Amino acid sequence: MKLKIAMLATLMALGVNAANAGQFVSLTSGNGTNLTLANGGLINGANSLNADKFYIENLASTTYLTGYEYGSDNGTIASTLNYRAYTGANSTFGTLTLVDYKITENVALLPGIPQATIFDYVYRDSLDGKLVFGTRYMNLVDNDQEVNYLYRQGAGGNVSTSWTFLSDYDLRMYQAGQTNDITYNSSVSYVDGIVRQKADISVSEGNPWSGLYLVKTDAVNYGLGANAIGYYQAGEEGQAVVGGFLTGFIATPVPEAESYALMMAGLGVVGVATRRRKSK
Repeated sequence: MKLKIAMLATLMALGVNAANAGQFVSLTSGNGTNLTLANGGLINGANSLNADKFYIENLASTTYLTGYEYGSDNGTIASTLNYRAYTGANSTFGTLTLVDYKITENVALLPGIPQATIFDYVYRDSLDGKLVFGTRYMNLVDNDQEVNYLYRQGAGGNVSTSWTFLSDYDLRMYQAGQTNDITYNSSVSYVDGIVRQKADISVSEGNPWSGLYLVKTDAVNYGLGANAIGYYQAGEEGQAVVGGFLTGFIATPVPEAESYALMMAGLGVVGVATRRRKSK
């Protein structure tokens, strides 16, 4: 689907909002087994920003790391992303404060062809103190190859999702759900802990970069994990079905009290054994 949204460049750059937009939207388990639009497991956004339930507004007061400002060809890293969200006609203002980030360059779709740069972010939301993972896919090659799905594995519990602009060339998030499916099937399997975000990121179609796709989690800790970020071309227009996963940030659990006590006891035993060896 060669769908390109009309960018309101001045509106986005100035942080001016003409009407209501969206917020972080909670994702469900559908019927517990499958996700569809009908059972609420798959949720669509909208081409109009004013009607897009996923869209939060990136305000002009947002600050950026030097060399990674809004719209930069190097990519964009917001250090404090000030945003406006809406519930109905009521607006809420919050700040996503950068905690960590990771950049992976020369990410291939077709074998041997560096296609993209992927940005991986961790933020903390001022409104509720929760961790927010961010992904941005920058397609850099005009060769009719596109990414239709981005994935965040190890997202933690009670996840919600939203998106915003980091440049005037960014593409909105079309749909979200908790699945690892790579097809266009209307019913897909529910998979806990992984969020799929649908798009159509293509240089050839004029949608070269994704927006900042966000996943909020109840987890309080994070770390690096294998296969944290996925990217797939689903063969929408006859292209090869290709993609992959790479290391990125994941939610990590806090040790339970009993586990923590056992761990500390184990460290104590190791310490005693070490001192005994040294005393011999």
